[in-house]
Amino acid sequence: MAGVSITVTDTRQGTSTNAEGAFTLNAPSEAKTILLTFVGYQDQVVELTGKPLQIGLLVDNKDLNEVVVVGYGTQRKKDLTGAVTSIGSKDVGGRQTLQVSEALQGSVGGVSVTRTSSAPGSGSNISIRGITTIGTNSPLIILDGVPVSNIDNVNPNDVENITVLKDAASAAIYGSRGAAGVILVTTKRAKQGQSSLEYNYEYGVQRATALPEYAGVQDYMRYFNEQATNDGASTGPFPQSSIDKYLENNLADPDKYPNTNWQETVMTNKSAPRQRHDLVFTMGTDKIKTKASLGYSDAGAFYDNRSYNRYLFRINNDLQLNSKMNINLDVAYKRTTNKGNANELSNNYNPIYEARIMPPIYDDFYSNGLLAFGKDGRNPIAQINEGGFSKTLANQISGRIMFNYKPIQGLTLTMQVAPTFDLDKDKYFSKQIKFTNADGSVSTIVNQPKTILSEGRNEAFSINGQLLANYTREIAKDHTIDVLVGYEENYRSLESLGASRTGFALVDFPYLNAGSTELRDNSGSANESGLHSLFSRLQYNYKNKYYIQGNIRSDRSSRFADKFRNAVYPSVSAGWTVTEESFMKSMNWLSFLKLRGSWGRAGNERLLDRNNNPAYYPYQATIDFTNALFYQNGVVTPLTGGGQQVYAVENISWETSQTTDVGLDAAFLDNRLTVSADYYKKKTYDILLPLDIPLYLGYDKPNQNAGVLNVKGWELEMGWKDKIGNVNYAVAANVSDAKSKIGDLKGTEFRGDQIIRNGSEYNEWFGYKANGIFQTAAEVAGAPVLNANTKAGDIRYQDLNNDGKITTDDKVLLGGALPRYQYGGNIRLDYMGFDFGAVFQGVGKKLSRLNDEVTQPFAEAFGNVPIEMVGKFWSPNNTAEQNLQATYPRLSRTSTSNNYTLSDFWLIDGSYFRVKNLTLGYTLKESWIKKAGIQSFRFYVSANDLFSSSKFPKYLDPEAGNYAYPIVTTILAGATLKF
Repeated sequence: MAGVSITVTDTRQGTSTNAEGAFTLNAPSEAKTILLTFVGYQDQVVELTGKPLQIGLLVDNKDLNEVVVVGYGTQRKKDLTGAVTSIGSKDVGGRQTLQVSEALQGSVGGVSVTRTSSAPGSGSNISIRGITTIGTNSPLIILDGVPVSNIDNVNPNDVENITVLKDAASAAIYGSRGAAGVILVTTKRAKQGQSSLEYNYEYGVQRATALPEYAGVQDYMRYFNEQATNDGASTGPFPQSSIDKYLENNLADPDKYPNTNWQETVMTNKSAPRQRHDLVFTMGTDKIKTKASLGYSDAGAFYDNRSYNRYLFRINNDLQLNSKMNINLDVAYKRTTNKGNANELSNNYNPIYEARIMPPIYDDFYSNGLLAFGKDGRNPIAQINEGGFSKTLANQISGRIMFNYKPIQGLTLTMQVAPTFDLDKDKYFSKQIKFTNADGSVSTIVNQPKTILSEGRNEAFSINGQLLANYTREIAKDHTIDVLVGYEENYRSLESLGASRTGFALVDFPYLNAGSTELRDNSGSANESGLHSLFSRLQYNYKNKYYIQGNIRSDRSSRFADKFRNAVYPSVSAGWTVTEESFMKSMNWLSFLKLRGSWGRAGNERLLDRNNNPAYYPYQATIDFTNALFYQNGVVTPLTGGGQQVYAVENISWETSQTTDVGLDAAFLDNRLTVSADYYKKKTYDILLPLDIPLYLGYDKPNQNAGVLNVKGWELEMGWKDKIGNVNYAVAANVSDAKSKIGDLKGTEFRGDQIIRNGSEYNEWFGYKANGIFQTAAEVAGAPVLNANTKAGDIRYQDLNNDGKITTDDKVLLGGALPRYQYGGNIRLDYMGFDFGAVFQGVGKKLSRLNDEVTQPFAEAFGNVPIEMVGKFWSPNNTAEQNLQATYPRLSRTSTSNNYTLSDFWLIDGSYFRVKNLTLGYTLKESWIKKAGIQSFRFYVSANDLFSSSKFPKYLDPEAGNYAYPIVTTILAGATLKF
């Protein structure tokens, strides 16, 4: 064998074999053994005898024998018959992200991770294999066997591996919660013989990947005048002489002639800091194994008074009582603090929106340093500096105790109890700001009528209990059976309390008792739910060649009426390891080949009400309370009244998703090349829809089981591992596609710029077909138009039904809004203590709408003019040739409804490629640090979201939301010290 690496044990002295497999190595006299390594073969230690050596290496099948976490247990990777993908700690912690959800982006085929913002504390939306239902499409998250509400509740550096159950055959064991797929997160645990204390520190800076830009003050006034005259005014509000001298006047009197770059004013920080500390203790003996971690992270923002910090503590204990009994005892604590400006965290106030809409003609600060009142008291920097604060504080305490008892060989009895306590509070203090005039005198202008304080408290409790019996037996060496039987119970409750007061004499004292007792309010609510489940799994394989597996689960949920609470979810899967057949043994180039197929059903009980909030009692007639004014004894009196608003349908039940999957797993060339591929069809039926009822009943539409949605898709994952000299390298890539199509909604349509209706894709773009821009009044006069305000320079639409006018009947499906052909991959290199990693991710096909912040001028009738439009819009001041080349309509407010209604005019190819992470690290040689009692010392530099390529304007990131906090590039450095 050529290229086998041979090193003297515990040194870097070594060589490699030649083409004939021979080698010569001059070893030190004190050397006892040598280490042989070769990709695809097991490492081997050989004792030095002073005589010539003849050595054989064994093929390494550890990737195939790797144990993968599945529902309520584990399986060897080569024994899997469902669509399951697992990634390890390097793929999670190595991405250098604060949130696990972001680390998943591009890591697993068929898993879509989307985001619109990089605001402090923000996470990402995860979906598996496209869309499952009209409502909730997020997967079920299981952390160390316990369902949790958020995958970001765990430190990425604590994650041992993540397994994604993608098909119904794998997820059916979770029954009514598995329709959207399941993600299993396993945290790190200590191993026998381990003893270490590890500290990791990381500091980084974040910069926006793209920021929209806006026209200068003189251009803004010119364009505003043009907009006014386009809309019928004889002249604009800004005289040309004033425009010409504006910059000169600004230098002389900036208070009277402001020139404010509001984006720079608000985003005072060119970069935002980010840091992380992790302390990990590990100790393992034959009786007790403990791994404890304490992590702290915080992130700042581009503007003041905005931050996020998080404490995460976890201790995992494994106790071996005797040969038959062991116990897992885990405790975790999470505390997050999210701070923002007044009402920012309640989504009522967005400093980024304010910074981008506010034009330069309004002043931020007077020349004497006092706050100016901006536009009629609307001054975003005043809100940031003086407008109050918002703060949310979340505390979560969770625990798990698991008893594993093995009374006889092959049988394991497990009992688990896992409680979780959430204690959250929020506080929003929105202060009245009293502005002054430029001369320092008191102004009558204020930002809002009164100072308002709102506080809330939420207390939630959930508990998961499990009883499992697992029996595994090998019969006559050829037959292996594995039987699992289990019972699970989940219970959760929530109570919330809110209070508010208005009218604070002391605006710097944010406590309720300082507010007016005449202007106060309070609120409270509560809900609870329970789920009881029985489930079983049977696995059988013959000679590790033929596999069959069946799952069944029965769920009973409190969310449905007593007669309709039960549901049963079956699945079956099978596999054939072709390479175990005798006729395949001569194919040395093929290391492994398994064909598999599966069918199964899973459900969705996470229902939503008409306000898109979780619905816990949808089958019951509930009373909604409202305040109304009554005239009593000559006085108008507010009184509370109640009534049923939504008609209740008792026989509603689960939505059900049925999936058929075929796939293969293969390895080639001594397991250096691995391939996994799947094709699937998924059908969701009994989707809950608000179907029409007679209006004379006087109720809102109730949800009923009626809808059907279909998804087809495929996935391909490939990996290559090899070694060149002293360089170990690995390359992995994945690509997937999922296309949804609405089957039958019983005539129901969810309309808007995106539509859900029979025959459409899920949230497909729905609007007009554009046919360029009207160039002359004569063209307008002879064409069908959307409204009477249409003039030359406006967008022309196609009259698709040929009725001589443009109406909503001319709207058509324009294409899917969901990402298609999603891909990702990574490259890893190791050489003489150096390590390098690169991760990329992207979308091959997507139809995106250009954000208003770069396309629409004069938002709210006064806003900025995006620089992206300048020189590109139709104008009466242009030549005819210039207007023919225009890519944007004329400046107009009266034609806003015509020009900016959704049409394919505003849709753009949303595909993109992004370098998600680059990391370069170096680990010091052990001989340099061993005497200091240090096991290892690694330092590294890393960059996240460093580069992207797309067809978007340079001012716009392909993932950014409209007027949203920017997507950021993070440059960071860190070090890991292990004792």
